[in-house]
Amino acid sequence: MHKKRVETLAKCQYDKPNGLIHSVEGDGFATLRFSTEDLPAGERAAVLRDVGRKFLGVDIEPLPNRALRISGTLRTLPGLGIVSTFSSGLRAKRTKELIGDSNDCFCFGIVSVGTSVITRGDDVATLEHGDATLLSAAEPSSIVCPGMVRLLAVCIPSASLTPLVSNIEAAIMRPISRGSEALKLLEAYLGLFEHELGLQTPDLRRHAANHVYDLVALAIGATREATDIARDRSVSTARLRGIKADILNNLGHADLSISIAAARHGLTPRYVRKLFEAEGLTFSEFLLSQRLQHAHRLLTDPRYSDRTISSIAFESGFNGLSYFNRAFRRAFGASPTEVRNP
Repeated sequence: MHKKRVETLAKCQYDKPNGLIHSVEGDGFATLRFSTEDLPAGERAAVLRDVGRKFLGVDIEPLPNRALRISGTLRTLPGLGIVSTFSSGLRAKRTKELIGDSNDCFCFGIVSVGTSVITRGDDVATLEHGDATLLSAAEPSSIVCPGMVRLLAVCIPSASLTPLVSNIEAAIMRPISRGSEALKLLEAYLGLFEHELGLQTPDLRRHAANHVYDLVALAIGATREATDIARDRSVSTARLRGIKADILNNLGHADLSISIAAARHGLTPRYVRKLFEAEGLTFSEFLLSQRLQHAHRLLTDPRYSDRTISSIAFESGFNGLSYFNRAFRRAFGASPTEVRNP
């Protein structure tokens, strides 16, 4: 993502009364969440156009006779922007006027739900569930979302991506099939960003951005040297982070096991075990720690004060209350009751 836009996102918050932006969080890993649900229908187009220009560098306009809706998240790391949206009834345009902002980044978009139509000059591509393509912010283009579409996009500076790709100009607007292994790894890797796990230091955030560069390059056609580097430093990392994201999304399933997680990712339990061992822990240790942290968050959140401790334990994936109590005390030095009522 263009440096100035990263700085703007990290420092600014859209302040229109009852406006689109709900929060900006973090330092070095800025997060901005937005939704039209709190806006009157008649105000959505004007506010979206303002926010689209201010934060995304695009013009957002409603489609005729369509309900205009959008919700999503924009996250930034050094040299990387990640946009995840659910939207319908809109067109997002990168116009000749907006290109004057000197943003020359590449945007790699994945349509994970629905169908969108992308236009660049005379080129038109229809992306359906699981498809992806590359766009350049230095050229006019548009994305149309007539029905409900989930779009996941990463924005990478040209200087960071171009050296990794054999012929990046030829990659622009070329559809990439959902069957690509690199594309699957990229989606799984980006899934963990939703939990903002393991990115507490600037060094870790830089490594995460580099892994995304590698996986995008692999998906669109990396050079031989970049392919070798990516497979050495990023593929196993992406697989592990994808498995971790899967665990976090399924903590409440008491039967979750290394075999189930491995099968979902087309891997063997032995390989998954080695991925965790490379970080000095086991699958079971990671699963237990995340279940306990999930339970701790619920116990200390006033919104869940009416929930019983047993229901929180079961929701967090524990089969038995006595085991949950023992594990919780070992982890936090206090019982669930003491944490809830300090």
